[in-house]
Amino acid sequence: MSIATTVRIPIDLRSPRVSTLAGNCYWTVLALTNIDFGIWNFVKDVDGRLYGVVTVPAGLAGTVSPAIVLAVGANATSGVTTLNVKTKAVAPDAESVNVTLTADTAQNITVPATARLTKAVTFTVGDLANIVANDILFVEVQHDGTAVADTLAVDTELYEAWLRVDLT
Repeated sequence: MSIATTVRIPIDLRSPRVSTLAGNCYWTVLALTNIDFGIWNFVKDVDGRLYGVVTVPAGLAGTVSPAIVLAVGANATSGVTTLNVKTKAVAPDAESVNVTLTADTAQNITVPATARLTKAVTFTVGDLANIVANDILFVEVQHDGTAVADTLAVDTELYEAWLRVDLT
């Protein structure tokens, strides 16, 4: 009998969308009290997208669906940011990376009442039906700053993103 272990695998966040949304998502370094820390920022009130990849582990168990988790926050104490995740699994050999991504359901996230306090937000893998062990999982993180519910008065900060899976 094997026992499933839940693990988190960092998503390699590589590039913002620049072909149509240049400048709406950007890398910056926060000069905090005790450390300098690099993060991705989504500009308020506009649509921004960020792309990354993660390898689906070989020991993927089928008991619990994989999930994408984002650690987000803001330099604010109130407001809502609207985020979504899209994914597509691609075999590491002989499959095109020119993919159409499958969306999850967008979420309206109320930022914590303390500035820059992290909040973990979980999304299902939109391409769940096609994900298999050893795939390259393409991930898009989308900020929908034009959504009616998006009331955050500052940029949305993305501190980390990971794939959460159960392994056998």
